[in-house]
Amino acid sequence: MEIYVHAHDRELRLIEVDEASTVRELAAAHGPVDEGSVWVEDGDEPLATDLTLGEAEIGERGHIHISRCPRVEVRVRYGGDDKSKDFPPGATIARVFAWATGRRGFDLTPSEKAKHTLGICDELTEPDKAEHVGSLAGEDCSLCLDLAPKERFEG
Repeated sequence: MEIYVHAHDRELRLIEVDEASTVRELAAAHGPVDEGSVWVEDGDEPLATDLTLGEAEIGERGHIHISRCPRVEVRVRYGGDDKSKDFPPGATIARVFAWATGRRGFDLTPSEKAKHTLGICDELTEPDKAEHVGSLAGEDCSLCLDLAPKERFEG
C-alpha cells in the first residue's frame, strides 16, 4: 500500500509500506519513535505504536503525520485581535481555517470567509489548505497565522 508521510520539514513523501508493518516501524524509519508521534490526517488522537498499518485504517494513499509535537498551539491574528487553539499536528490548514472563521473563532459571514485565507505570520506565504500544522510549527510547537484577504496573496 502507498501512504503519504508528512513531517516537520514540510517535505511530503509518498512511500510504499507493508500493511503488516507497525506504526512504530514506520516512525522509526521516518521520524521519532515516541508513543504519540504518529497521527492520521485530521485525527484527534495519536496512533498506538503497536498497531499494524492495516489496523490503523490509514487507507490507500492516506495521509499520516510524524511529529515531535504532541500538540501545536496555533495563534490566528485578525483585525488587531488574536485567538489561539491547540491542534493535533496532523490537523490541516483547512481545519484551522474552519475554526478561525467559525463561531469559536472570528465568526465571519459566508461572504467574508470566501474573501479570506490564512497566511504565515510576517511572511507573504499562504500555506496549502492540505498542509499539516505540525509541518509548519516552530521548535516550540507553535504556529502563528494571519487571517487575511486573499488579494494579499494574489499576483
